[in-house]
Amino acid sequence: MKRTLLLLLPVIALAAGTADQAERKSKEEMLGTLWQASLQAEKSGEPDAALAKAAAFARNGGDAYLATMRAAWLAYGQKKYDEAARQYVSAMKLQSIALSPRLGLLTVAQDQSDVAAAARAGDLVLQLEPTSYRALMAVAWGAFQAKDYQKAIGRYRCVMALYPEDTDAISGAAWAGFYTGQKPEAKILFRRLVSINPDYQYARQGLGATR
Repeated sequence: MKRTLLLLLPVIALAAGTADQAERKSKEEMLGTLWQASLQAEKSGEPDAALAKAAAFARNGGDAYLATMRAAWLAYGQKKYDEAARQYVSAMKLQSIALSPRLGLLTVAQDQSDVAAAARAGDLVLQLEPTSYRALMAVAWGAFQAKDYQKAIGRYRCVMALYPEDTDAISGAAWAGFYTGQKPEAKILFRRLVSINPDYQYARQGLGATR
């Protein structure tokens, strides 16, 4: 009897392991069904139902970060900007080095034409992705609007180093240089700008002002 029991133990253990695996797979499939249902509800124009499915996904053990990002995206789609920003901040706390929630904050701020908030979000993006064009330009413009021309020059020059043909960065650096009294440098940039696009807004005025 004991010998028979010993022989059966590996079989019993294998069966238990198979049952556990099936249970885990079942849970994963359930979560996948909830996630896909959320996507389908959004596609069908039912954002509240999509959010409910995402919440159910989280309640049943789904990844909290993914559910939070989903909530942020759905709020953004409904132009609930404050809620979207709140959810993106929550997502950042869950995954501190994730880039997506930081970009989400930048998108929300830019959609509202909130220059200061876009600059703050841009700084968050640059902590992880120092060469992000969107973030560099948002921070540069925010600094320019706040009359922090030295910071603006630094960010615009970063863009120019990456994209020498970018007329917006050339113009921003030129005007920031002009307002800080760096007229010789500003003149070089205005001349470059006019040589690329003579009709660029205020380019000729800037060149004239530095003569």
